[in-house]
Amino acid sequence: MGVIISDLLGQLMKLKQISPWSPFESIKANIANKKIISWLSEKGPITKRIKKHGKFKLHLIQDELSKISDDDKKFVNAESEKIKKREVLLLCNDSPVVFAQTIIPLETIENGFNKLGNLGTKPLGDILFEKDIFLRELILYASFKNESNIYWGRKAKYSVKGYKFSVMETFLMNENRS
Repeated sequence: MGVIISDLLGQLMKLKQISPWSPFESIKANIANKKIISWLSEKGPITKRIKKHGKFKLHLIQDELSKISDDDKKFVNAESEKIKKREVLLLCNDSPVVFAQTIIPLETIENGFNKLGNLGTKPLGDILFEKDIFLRELILYASFKNESNIYWGRKAKYSVKGYKFSVMETFLMNENRS
């Protein structure tokens, strides 16, 4: 499985965003695959949905302090330049289904909810949807492409005690297949 994941990570690094982040109603007509639409419009934890379909596994790619990009800084209204950047692959029956990236400004960890800074291999959805302290403020959608495939993703802005963070999920279902 390590070879599959390293191959997939190489492909993920080549993904280029091909549409702007937009509201769902603006992009829905551009998606032919109904399965992708259902994943993009999922209201609950993606981890819970994966567990309904098979054996769930989280592969931690990165969980470290990083410098925030200008776009991410603006999206989460960050004050500091430093963030906790966490990237994971969510697998169902050992097949990658979702690539997720969480951007958490340090002020959100320090003043909002410190457990966000120590997730490790625990799924974010386990706390995000179980605690009443998180508010989803905005969700936007975009498409991505590598050499031969088109993928769709969503990016949500959350707040906890007024401090923001974002979760971006790319669904690893090729738009060109059903």
